[in-house]
Order: sequence, then C-alpha cells, then structure tokens
Amino acid sequence: MTEIKYLTDWFVPKIAAHNDVASARRISARRLSAQRNDGVVVTIAPVQVETLSESLVDQILREDTATIICLVPKSSHYLWSAREHANNLGSDVQTMSEVFWSMTEENPQGFLSKDVSVPRRILSQHSHVERVEMICESSMRIVRMGRMSDVKVSLEYGYEFGEEALVKALDRHPGMDVVLNSNPNGRMTSAALEHAEHAGVRLMSLSSLMGELRNL
Repeated sequence: MTEIKYLTDWFVPKIAAHNDVASARRISARRLSAQRNDGVVVTIAPVQVETLSESLVDQILREDTATIICLVPKSSHYLWSAREHANNLGSDVQTMSEVFWSMTEENPQGFLSKDVSVPRRILSQHSHVERVEMICESSMRIVRMGRMSDVKVSLEYGYEFGEEALVKALDRHPGMDVVLNSNPNGRMTSAALEHAEHAGVRLMSLSSLMGELRNL
C-alpha cells in the first residue's frame, strides 16, 4: 500500500485566508472543512503523492468521503482516470490551484483550470478531431479523424516561454508530440523553439496548433 502524506494542518490556514471562505477547521488528520461565505461546506483531503491513481483514490476515500481530494504539490500529477473514478464515488480530484478557484463556483466539484478547459474545448471543435482525451490534469491526447495518428499535448502557461520552461515541461510530461503554451498573450523564445526542434517536439500556441493540426 502506497503511503499517502496528508497536509491537513498546513492547508487549513491557506484555505481559511481565501476571500470566499468564512472559516476552515481540521476535522481529522486526513480531512479539513471549509465553510464558504455562502454557507456551503466543502470537505477537503489535501494529499502529497507523486501520481494520484485510481487505487490511491480508493485508499483516500476508504474511511471517509471528501468533497474534493486536493493534490497539493505542483510537480505531482493526477491521472484523469483517477479523477473520473473519484467522480463516480461522489468526490472529485483537483490541484491546489483548482481548489482555490472552485471556491468561487456554485458547485466546487467539477472545476477544471481554464488554462486546460479552454484549449480542450477549442481543440475538440476542430474539423479533423474525433475527440480529446485527458491523460492527466495538464496533458491530453487528440484523437484525429480517419487514419491520422493521435497527437499528445502537454498544456503549459507562460508569458515569456523560454528554454528552461520547455525543459521543465518535457520532464513533467515525457513522450509528448506538442508542448502547447495556452497563454494567448505569451511568446516563445528562439532558444525554446530551437530546443524543441532538437528534442523532436513542437512548441506551439493554441492558434498555431489549430492551424497545423491536420498536418502534424
């Protein structure tokens, strides 16, 4: 059984400082409760694991349910299948950033970062795309029409997308065909573009990916 580290005590003051949260308290070593200003109570299980899988979701929810399982470290991943599994069990999986944004939503479950949800929606509308399948919280597989091969995309967000950002993206999501900078106002440096060429990946904006998707 994989050891799961819970960051409950650390997380309580963080979520309590949210403008839309009236109060937060520790329920147990593995759970906290956040009451929003509108009276909605959200139970959160803040965890630290390298990759959150379906089996880890079962492990986290075995003793008690939670509105949201929050994956705290930025370097960690949750598999999309793990999020879908949690949904089937009446829970949800979100990154820490998504949890903070979801506090402003009528229903905090189901929130997905706009840096991901917007490209996902736009790409799924492409005439040569059959469907878009999420792999993890920030990578996807674009299944194209006919005999065209799938395209695996890492979703990143940056204003000045340099070589260091690209290296981090490739380390975080190995085996991708495209690194997509979803910031519509972002730009890629020449060093990053040169590194991408040597690495055998495409570094693209959303508009350029939409324009070239049929030719990749």
